[in-house]
Amino acid sequence: MKKWTLILLVSLMALSFLVVPASAKAPRTVYEGVSTCGPVTDAQERISKGGVLHARDGHLACTTVVSDDRISGEEQLTVNYNFKFADPPVFIYGPMWGTIRVSNEGGYWEGSWVGERTELDGYSYIQAMLRGYGDYEGLQARVDYIRENPDPAAPYQVYGVIMEPCGN
Repeated sequence: MKKWTLILLVSLMALSFLVVPASAKAPRTVYEGVSTCGPVTDAQERISKGGVLHARDGHLACTTVVSDDRISGEEQLTVNYNFKFADPPVFIYGPMWGTIRVSNEGGYWEGSWVGERTELDGYSYIQAMLRGYGDYEGLQARVDYIRENPDPAAPYQVYGVIMEPCGN
């Protein structure tokens, strides 16, 4: 059931970008860098009868520094997850999702993200889709956050692309 929930969330995010399609000829800028995050705070947590840890509306603050200053900055995320418990070093695994806002001097980016903390090794794989505002109005970004370490304090490797609208 949870696999289908994650598939549904990813599909909905992909469909949301069909409203403003990015052409294959649209200028694209590839970037990479690192994101360092603090702990999730203020989450409303409960454990279901099935032993799943459910969290809703948590907050997470991160600092992201990448090779394109337009999308480097302070990140504020809402965090939701349905985690199952596992033996160390994984401890917890399962799907996660939420919203994201990246802010810097030029403006901000907003969007949503989905991801998974894996059962086998506790790694985190997250994908975000963002729209730009302020100086970034009209731009879109797709971002992959990868943490191949079960330690929740370890930084994420960040890989992404900024897509610019085509000229007329």
